Amino acid sequence: MATAMLGRVCSVCRQTLTRLTGVQTHINSGLHKRLASRSALPPVSEIVEEDLAEYEVSKDDFKFVEDILPPKVIPSVPHHDHYPTPSGWYPPREEAKSLPYFVRRTKNHMLPMYEELRNGNTRKMVKIRNIDGDIWAFDTDLRAYLQEKTGRKIIASQVHEVGGYIRVKGLMAEHVCQFLLDKGF
Repeated sequence: MATAMLGRVCSVCRQTLTRLTGVQTHINSGLHKRLASRSALPPVSEIVEEDLAEYEVSKDDFKFVEDILPPKVIPSVPHHDHYPTPSGWYPPREEAKSLPYFVRRTKNHMLPMYEELRNGNTRKMVKIRNIDGDIWAFDTDLRAYLQEKTGRKIIASQVHEVGGYIRVKGLMAEHVCQFLLDKGF
């Protein structure tokens, strides 16, 4: 049964598969009494080769596994002919480095901004992560910008200095996104 399900196996998985199929074959071949008397699995040296499932090592099939693995190196910022791109993406600008705070982009070059819904979707917030530098100056500038754009007198925000993030009460993701883009992040 274990042999029929295995089929062809890539060479990278061979050692792990040998151990797993050896144990599975012991159970399927009626040697479960020997395993039941032990608290741990038998060492690999005690597994008899006849008890192992047959498999074929295939190096050609690993190309399908490589396609789904994450890249080893984060790609550099892509260059486009004009901005914004059709998806609305802007690259970070150099003028952002002159500010007392900096918001690092994610590994996919996106703004680290997330909408949060809590307490049964009654508490709506926007979370801005990856804030370096003077987080309190960032909070002051962000609240002043949001007061101007929304017309509210009070903008409730929560600063997490150690975590490097700020939460803003209300779903103001569009305004926060525009603030970050205006600052050059």
